[in-house]
Amino acid sequence: MSFLNSCAVSPGISEKPNIIKNSSVNPNINIVLHDLGEMDFNEISNLNSGIIKDTDAEVIKDYYGFYDYEYDYQLGGGDEININLTETDDIDGNYLVDPSGDIDLPYVGKINVKNKGAEEAQNLISNVLKKYYVNPDLQLDIVTFASSKVYVTGTVRNQLIIDLDDKPMRILDAIIKANINTTGNDNLSSTSGVIRRDGAVYKMDLKNAITGIDERKNFFLKKDDVIFIDRNPDSILVFGEANIQGSFFPYAGYNLTQVLSDSGINNLTADAKEIFVIRENYEEELTIDVYKINVKNPVNLVAGKYFNLEAKDIVYIPASDIVKWNRVISLLLPQTDLFKSYNPIIQNGLDANSVNVQ
Repeated sequence: MSFLNSCAVSPGISEKPNIIKNSSVNPNINIVLHDLGEMDFNEISNLNSGIIKDTDAEVIKDYYGFYDYEYDYQLGGGDEININLTETDDIDGNYLVDPSGDIDLPYVGKINVKNKGAEEAQNLISNVLKKYYVNPDLQLDIVTFASSKVYVTGTVRNQLIIDLDDKPMRILDAIIKANINTTGNDNLSSTSGVIRRDGAVYKMDLKNAITGIDERKNFFLKKDDVIFIDRNPDSILVFGEANIQGSFFPYAGYNLTQVLSDSGINNLTADAKEIFVIRENYEEELTIDVYKINVKNPVNLVAGKYFNLEAKDIVYIPASDIVKWNRVISLLLPQTDLFKSYNPIIQNGLDANSVNVQ
């Protein structure tokens, strides 16, 4: 942090971003300094990424089939179906799917419909009945939905087992039912986690689905999906001369002015001319972007509204020079005899009878 204070005022820093080699930490790290006070509002807005980028190779991709999957209820043990054969009532009636996924039809025997949709099961049964009936006209309806479930667990307020039926359910429906709230007082849940489907586990991030930026990310759930929501790893860290230091949790449009308002600047100790946002640049290797703003000029608070904070940003509010000096002196004074001779005066004040005050 001492480096930031020095680099912000060092000779050669111009209005445009500058690349500084921070050799005291790692000579290979580039630190790029941006002065938000020297940018117009459009330039600041262009810094906001908008769509959350998938930085992990295992994040859900199109070819996994998540986005292409069209919901269809899949039959299983405990479901009940109704069969109606138009030209005869030999097998008409309701049938319970047993734990193995079989139904037992009169004169026909067992037919396995496990993990079949209603239309697929109807075609399967019709093909079997062709051995016994000429051109059978069959209608199949699901009467009871009991076998198809999805599971929501992890750091959610309501861990759930959700029963699926003939109405499609999307991932946002499930997490809303589980009551995640990334901006609540407990800041418990995040928008990231993992989903297990068909024996494989994939990472996911739902920010783009929640904000409506990418509708495909709000995909249909499938039988036996297990959704695990991580504890919120996306906090913004506030250090230095803030009334409230610690973690703040971002939401859509959470900007620099807002976090300064939420954390509060200590007017007695802070150097409001030099507030920094430190952000790792994931697109350029070994590069850190440092955004500087002078909020002693209140006009710059408007500029701060255009600068959206991102997960894992660090906001640092340095101390003023006089505060730094006072803190050094406060560490030295207990170790010195400098003021011991003044203790009687400090403790008792001036005695007018013994001291001639001119």
